Amino acid sequence: MLRAILLGTGSPPPNPRRRGPATLLSLEGECFLVDAGSGVGVQLVQVGMRPYDWPRVFITHHHSDHTIDLGHLLITRWIGGQNAPLEIWGPAGTRAQVARLLDYLAWDIEVRRAHMHDRTRPEVRVTEIEEGSVTEAGGVRVSAFLVEHDPVKPAYGFRFEGGGRSVVVSGDTRPCENLVRWAHGVDCLVHECCEMAKTSWAPGCGWATIEDKIRDLAAYHTQPDQIGLVAKEAHAKALVMTHLMPGSDPEALRAAARKHYAGPVAVGEDLMEV
Repeated sequence: MLRAILLGTGSPPPNPRRRGPATLLSLEGECFLVDAGSGVGVQLVQVGMRPYDWPRVFITHHHSDHTIDLGHLLITRWIGGQNAPLEIWGPAGTRAQVARLLDYLAWDIEVRRAHMHDRTRPEVRVTEIEEGSVTEAGGVRVSAFLVEHDPVKPAYGFRFEGGGRSVVVSGDTRPCENLVRWAHGVDCLVHECCEMAKTSWAPGCGWATIEDKIRDLAAYHTQPDQIGLVAKEAHAKALVMTHLMPGSDPEALRAAARKHYAGPVAVGEDLMEV
C-alpha cells in the first residue's frame, strides 16, 4: 500500500515540535519526497533512511520554508558516497535555483574533494514541471496540478497513485477549485491549514498592523473555517492537516474541519503515518 509519512508539519515560524514542510511517500521501497523544509534530513533518518539513499524530490513552490534544506540533502547524500544524480522535479525556476545552490556549495565541495581520490562533483538532474503526469516509478504515478498561492506562481500540489491507494499533497494554497478537481475521491488529502490568526507582528515587519498582516497572508493560505469545505467538495476519504502555525490548537482545528466535513480528520504531527 502507498504510505505517506509527515516528516515536517510546521510553517516558517520556528517550532520545537514541528520541522519544516516535508512529506515522504513510499511503495515497496520506491520513495518520493515532497518539499525539503528545515530538518528534513534528520526526519528521513528517523524513519530509517540513510543519506546514501535520499529519495527523489518534488518541490511544490519556491518559498524558502519548502526548500531551505535542499542543499543539506544534496551535500550529505554526496558525502555519504552517492554519485548518481539527485533527481528533483519542481516549478519553473527550479533549474536556476539549483544552479545557485551548487554555486553556493562549490567551495565546500572542492575542499572536500581535496581529501578524496578520483571523486566527481555532485550531480543534480532537474525536471521543470507543468500540470499533468510528472513521472512513474515502482508502480507509483505522480501528477502535478496548479494551486492558488499568489503572488507565488506557479505553485503546485501533487497526486500520488499506487498500490491501490491515492494521496494528494496540497502544497501551499488558498481554497482552490483546481485542487478539488485533482483531489476528487482521493483516499487521503494532506492539506495545508496555516492559521494566520496565530501569526505574530512587530514594527517594521512589512504590515502597518497585525490585522493587515492576518488579512494579507490568509488570502493565500487555507484557514480553519475553510479546510473542511475543501475536503467535502473533493469527496476526500480522509483529511490530514499540515503546515501548522505554532499557536494553533489541534482540537480547535479538528473541530473547525468537522463543521463541514464528516470523514476522518487528523491534525498532522511530525513522523505521523497517514
